[in-house]
Amino acid sequence: MFLLTVMTAATAAPAQEALQGLFARPKSVAPAPRALSSPDTLDLPFFDDFSQQRHGTPDHRKWTDNMVFINSTYGVNPLTTGVATFDILAGSGHVYKHVSNSPMGADTLTSKPINLRPSDADVYLSFAYQPKGMSDDMPESADSLTLQLFAPGWGWISAWHAFPDTLRADSVAVLKEKYFLQTPSSKISSGKDITAQFFKVIIGVSGSRFLQPGFRFRFISYATRSSSDVSGKLGNCDIWNLDLVYLNRGRSAADTMLTDVAIANPIQKLLKDYYAMPWRHLKGSPTAQREQLVNTAGTGATVTFSVGNLGASPAGFRTDFEMSCVKGVSAAWSKRYPGGGNNIQADTARPHTFNLPLNDFLNTPEGNADSVAFDIKTIISDYTVNASLAAQLRANDTGTFRQEFYASYAYDDGTAENGFGIFGASAANAKVAVKFFSYLRDTLSGVYIYFNSTQDSGNMQQFKLAVWSDNGGQPNDENMLYLEPNLSPQFDSLNAFAYYKLTHPVVVEGTFYAGWVQQASSMLNVGFDRNSRPVNKMFVSINGYTWQRSVYDGQGALMVRPSFARRSDYLSTTARRHERRFDLSVYPNPVRDELNLSLPDELRGVSPALLEIFSLSGQRVHCEPLTSNVVNVSRLPQGIYFIRLSQGANSGYAKIVKS
Repeated sequence: MFLLTVMTAATAAPAQEALQGLFARPKSVAPAPRALSSPDTLDLPFFDDFSQQRHGTPDHRKWTDNMVFINSTYGVNPLTTGVATFDILAGSGHVYKHVSNSPMGADTLTSKPINLRPSDADVYLSFAYQPKGMSDDMPESADSLTLQLFAPGWGWISAWHAFPDTLRADSVAVLKEKYFLQTPSSKISSGKDITAQFFKVIIGVSGSRFLQPGFRFRFISYATRSSSDVSGKLGNCDIWNLDLVYLNRGRSAADTMLTDVAIANPIQKLLKDYYAMPWRHLKGSPTAQREQLVNTAGTGATVTFSVGNLGASPAGFRTDFEMSCVKGVSAAWSKRYPGGGNNIQADTARPHTFNLPLNDFLNTPEGNADSVAFDIKTIISDYTVNASLAAQLRANDTGTFRQEFYASYAYDDGTAENGFGIFGASAANAKVAVKFFSYLRDTLSGVYIYFNSTQDSGNMQQFKLAVWSDNGGQPNDENMLYLEPNLSPQFDSLNAFAYYKLTHPVVVEGTFYAGWVQQASSMLNVGFDRNSRPVNKMFVSINGYTWQRSVYDGQGALMVRPSFARRSDYLSTTARRHERRFDLSVYPNPVRDELNLSLPDELRGVSPALLEIFSLSGQRVHCEPLTSNVVNVSRLPQGIYFIRLSQGANSGYAKIVKS
């Protein structure tokens, strides 16, 4: 695995900071990789640009497995919002145990059977791919992304693969492609920006072995684990992003452009510095509103997004906006704001901005609301599309950003593209602190930290949770507000962040710092978000005495979130320090009506047990005492849900797909 800096692995080396390669956010707690039940055969056209499920598993109506991570944050200059990310994390979010120093199959994305016919003419499969993306870790020459086609009666046949060459001394990366069908050929691309663009591929599907019902295709990433011997640094790597997968008849080898206008990058944030903050701090502080929310003109909050033209000619389109308050109101509230007409050149993407009225934003939630969330929707319309794909292309016309105001301050967006840590012989007392500013005097009740999953649990090193006051722009060791030793990292792909409740409340106002003090020289490996890049917020004390700005300050956000929560009432804040976990098996999955639960021995004959169901956003949508092993979920809308079954200190989790 490549690092962003050259590091010495020897344990005798001085302590040093490190960023470790790309880390996928926990994959919406997908169970261990397995094929979803899907005997359905699809008709042409087949199209997926991964716009509909931007933080979760693949669309089960099109794909039969759930290994890749669908998201809208890992691609650089994406063609449309949403990509499928291949890595070496299992669906549970843990590093695949079978990945070694030799190339091994990691993530796989397999289509459902497709109804091709011998009479079909000019059938082509096209897609776009990108190595590395938002990571600073380039896959190595032994790693590859492979496309295979399934011929009924023949089996899987390799059609194409791409692999990078070793990075040259002049920082020019080389990407090689090989085509195996029809006339075998190869292609080489190079450049310093090779990981900031998507490469388009189109492959003909012809011949009697493919043109028959039951045809399928799949993408497989072949990966190698890092050769590093630094404990805590053997983590996720070998990233590929996939977009615009399109299979249809009546195409040609030159048909790599789609007549479509789409949202390329959705809105990423609303606040100036923070990604999220407590609502009562924003509502109760004019200073917070001025510094975090109001634009330079003082007229409202400015949001930014980008629109791309996938076609070969300039296109006109219209943009409109909608804001809905989805939490913090007793009745649904929504307001639409007309935008206007725009034009965009062929095969380009262009940023757009819009101002949300300040009064609508601040005065909509109820006065006593503690947790508030807004959905800000961007809608494009009035343009020409590929006629045969009109229905499929509709999904990328709308982008929705949820601005949450719960009880925590956060710079990160909840997605870790890297891992940060300090290791070395003198790192046993190293300190890491993130700078925050509380706009109101309030009581700090806990701290959330996201720890990355690493190979062989090398990340499991005890640490001290710490909160500092301010000393002229640096943490104040002489006035440490909180210090608790002998804590351990928790990795939970369901809840993402581990919650560490303070043993006694700490009152803060203005500048304070939250982080940790190491108790060992090994690397803790904490999530590092590359999409958010706050400046002058990340501090380290390598030797345990002298503070300085981290060399990675301004390059990303360390995933540490101080919380002022008075209670935990949604999924992403329910991690418990002393919780005992068990495996919860559910079937069938996907489920339409009745879901069967296979209870572990520790819950058999024990009552009461509580069953809770949560949406992807963390909202609890169902809660009942468990009286039977069968649960009726027929009233739930289609989508992905999380289940928690708890009794005392015992808790089990599962993910279901409601069909």
